[in-house]
Amino acid sequence: MLHQLNCLIVDDDPMYTMVADSILSSLTSGSVDKASNGSTGIEALRMRAAKLDVVFLDLNMPDLDGLGFMRAASESGFDGNIVISSGETPAILRSAEAMGKMLGISVLGALPKPLKIEAVAAALDEASRRGRRSSTQAARSLIGNDFELTPYYQPQYNLRSGRIAGLESLIRLTAKDGLVHGPAQLFASMTSAAERDEVSLTITKAVLSDARMWQGRPDKPGVSINLDACVLEQPEIVTSVHRAAVDFGIDPAMICLEVTEKSLPKEPSRLVEALIRLRMAGFRLSLDDYGMGASSFELLRLCPFSEIKVDRSIVEACTTDHITRKFLHAFANLARDLELTSVAEGIETERELAEVRSAGIDLVQGFLFSRPLPPAAIAALLSEERITGT
Repeated sequence: MLHQLNCLIVDDDPMYTMVADSILSSLTSGSVDKASNGSTGIEALRMRAAKLDVVFLDLNMPDLDGLGFMRAASESGFDGNIVISSGETPAILRSAEAMGKMLGISVLGALPKPLKIEAVAAALDEASRRGRRSSTQAARSLIGNDFELTPYYQPQYNLRSGRIAGLESLIRLTAKDGLVHGPAQLFASMTSAAERDEVSLTITKAVLSDARMWQGRPDKPGVSINLDACVLEQPEIVTSVHRAAVDFGIDPAMICLEVTEKSLPKEPSRLVEALIRLRMAGFRLSLDDYGMGASSFELLRLCPFSEIKVDRSIVEACTTDHITRKFLHAFANLARDLELTSVAEGIETERELAEVRSAGIDLVQGFLFSRPLPPAAIAALLSEERITGT
């Protein structure tokens, strides 16, 4: 089948470029453009981004290499597909493919050199299947037409008082038929960093709007919002989040921003600066999934967090594994020594509750106490009696 895909070859090897051009010309009726290095390739991408469907990308090039090309493509909002084609080792190819996906790029795969027409044909088949998605328009269409974005809230209980101390916002998508879906469908539709940032700010504003309902209560709970580290490192995010809190009349001290690591920060210094500025503005900060991320200890060392959270996987394992149990106790001791609030999430059994209580954790959340609830159900929950066994 002859595809109708526009392709760009970014490679500094004239012989490879000639062979790739010949193969692609036999498989697609679209245009096949060439760039001899990453910088020229990015320039071509920016000029023809809306028309480029597939980029065949070398890794080892002078000036701007393939890794730099992928980062620049992500930052520019490229919503096409990339095929990595390089003579590097299989391990490097796998890692480069993983990096591209971390950056939110649609990576079709990594093909070793020399190219084989069957492998290229398979890549173009996959590109045709995936198609193109406009970056911010894709999420807007998903939220506005197919789904309504609705924050749900899971209560966090203080183990000493038994009372609700906070609410973690967890995004749900409500379909036209009334079915409620998790956030996977929303985030799977994103293909660029710009789109991720915009949707994250939309989520933040939705949660701030709900927080107005609870701000006047004498037992005013804190409200947590999950934001990826790569969103928080963007220079404009601090201003945008602070302005949104002011617009909704929310005291920043009521809001806890949970820092997650779905992808690696591109510039850690920017992330540290953003977190410092957010703390100076009055927001609280939580380091999510401590011990699980690639740089969680480094972030804890450098950034002014007010709480740290331990993941469900640790909570579950501590009931049967003595090493994990010791880690949980060390985690709680570390939080106390640093004067941070410790939180254990994903509590589902009484045995798990007993373990985190024994470790001295401050706050707990999980299905044992409550599933995530829509905003309308939170007021009644806040008025209920404390959890038992405190």
